[in-house]
Amino acid sequence: MTLSVLFSLNLMMPALGISISNIKQASGQIYLGIYDSKARFLKAEKACFKKIIPVTGTGTIDVDCTGLGPGTYAASCFHDLNGNGKLDTNFFGIPTEPYGFSNNARPKFRAPRWEEAVFELKETGSRISIRLEKW
Repeated sequence: MTLSVLFSLNLMMPALGISISNIKQASGQIYLGIYDSKARFLKAEKACFKKIIPVTGTGTIDVDCTGLGPGTYAASCFHDLNGNGKLDTNFFGIPTEPYGFSNNARPKFRAPRWEEAVFELKETGSRISIRLEKW
């Protein structure tokens, strides 16, 4: 394919915009993963879209996700405050860094299920919000 064909194909893909809010510390990075199936959900290595976003301020950041076709997806993210590239947890496995999921799914004693976090990316594009929280 020529570059112009590839470029035009990308323009036809729907846009997914994600607003990540409740950022309380202006440092570190946010790790974002988008998953296209229940079987892949929350398996970072199987995310169909990954992005690492430097955090330079507090409040909300907007992220554009490209290259995704229309369909059902779920998203997860965490704010890596100490720069070690992973979501830190305590002795009991409870996260000690802020995290969030699409639909703001927040079960208390387990990770969310696909059905709780799934959203539809429409052909015309979609916008979702994720609020970071600590446990």
